[in-house]
Amino acid sequence: MYKEEILNTPILTSERTLEIVLDAIKTIVPFELAVVLSLEKGNVLKVRWAQGPLYTPKLRDFTINLQERPDLQKVLDVGKVQLFSDDLPDNLLEQDTYEGVIDLPDGHSCMVAPLHVEGKTIGLLTLDHRTCNMFTPQVVRVTEGLSRIIALALAQSMATDTLLSEREALVYERNTLLSDFPSEKDGLIGQSPAWKEVVEKIRMVAPADAPVLIEGETGTGKEQVARAIHALSGRAHRPFVALNCSALVTALAESELFGHERGAFTGAVSRRRGRFELANNGSLFLDEIGDMPIDIQPKLLRAIQEKSFERVGGEITIHADVRIICATHKDLESLVQQGQFREDLYYRLNVFPIHLPPLRERGDDVFLLADFFLQKLARRFGQERFYLTDAALQYLKSYSWPGNVRELQNTLERAAILCQGSTIDGEHLRFSQRSRRSRSAKKRTVSSHGEIEPLDEAMRRHILRALEATGGKIYGPEGAAALLGLKPTTLQSKMKKLGIQREELAKG
Repeated sequence: MYKEEILNTPILTSERTLEIVLDAIKTIVPFELAVVLSLEKGNVLKVRWAQGPLYTPKLRDFTINLQERPDLQKVLDVGKVQLFSDDLPDNLLEQDTYEGVIDLPDGHSCMVAPLHVEGKTIGLLTLDHRTCNMFTPQVVRVTEGLSRIIALALAQSMATDTLLSEREALVYERNTLLSDFPSEKDGLIGQSPAWKEVVEKIRMVAPADAPVLIEGETGTGKEQVARAIHALSGRAHRPFVALNCSALVTALAESELFGHERGAFTGAVSRRRGRFELANNGSLFLDEIGDMPIDIQPKLLRAIQEKSFERVGGEITIHADVRIICATHKDLESLVQQGQFREDLYYRLNVFPIHLPPLRERGDDVFLLADFFLQKLARRFGQERFYLTDAALQYLKSYSWPGNVRELQNTLERAAILCQGSTIDGEHLRFSQRSRRSRSAKKRTVSSHGEIEPLDEAMRRHILRALEATGGKIYGPEGAAALLGLKPTTLQSKMKKLGIQREELAKG
């Protein structure tokens, strides 16, 4: 029973820990504003927690440079609780701690207490009250003792933040590693001249730490190339963080990239680290960069150039050393000319472009890729191996593969299910294309009568049909994304753009 009680005990956040400690202290030491500051790198005091009737949002992440406040530096050096009063001859404080931030009346009560743990200064506690002489010598002596408890709470807070940061990065990396994607080596399969040129460029740019722009049609393996660049770089043992820009909602794009502070906007119930912070010392892969909202592009450019940014709702500048790898299937130069993509950002990203050839231009690479995918499928399905008939091999060679490597992988997975054995014939591969040709024939019949519908409407109907055929399922080998030869996230962004809701299926 004792073990169950421990397991069910809620884990306190660093902020909640400080809040509880200060609430307890308030019953002994009267204050209208209590602020706990931590001593950070660069000899800077940073507000960790503040509470009381005099609290103002201006205190959130407020910092004090001790080089500009030698009086506070002396307080920390002396290591004893100090009162701020014009009447005291040995007063160490030359000005109010939060002058210019909080307007307090003359003669108000102010007390500061250095925070130590095992002889090391880790921060400062400040207590303020608008009434004069609230902090008596007895209160000062009590605060001396209580400051040790607050110092322990602050140390826990700082340690918790460090652990959470490391845990968040590790969890993100672990989830990435456990996801179903080919390894860096697997993603570079191919012997065609066009593909060998790509591999050579990867080897050249990987150790250079320069931004890379990967261009190519949907499904050509842009993310696999990005992972290979990361794996061959000096950042290989650091995080690889991926973000699909097509899935970004404009209102939350900045938070997704740079993170946000608690209370920065409705629903921001806790501090959250953005992708830049998670990728510190590693690589950040921005997929479909052409879909990055135009409003956020100046901030992205600044973060890349200066390697610094602020969280949404925060005032502290955060530094992050991140290598940027981008990918797009769009013509960014055209987007620049149309005013949909910033020219300065384009030139900053386009330092080393790599163009991925479509599968139809890679010759016999289709057989090498098919063999690799079938070996993986055999292990998954418990087969010794899958075999391709001559008709299947001919189909692999003759088909144009508009969905490229991703379509090939999905087609082979579907064929492995349909063959109900170990031999895959041409008919098993043509299964998904028959319905596609049937729909194309219907479109051509309509067109011959002069009734050509808008492209977005045709795409909308096409996606709806795929969703109907899969029962509204998007993910998985039998999902709509696989049927259309798209990434699930790409399909979701197209659905959003075309205003497709899953509820429409129920109505249909």
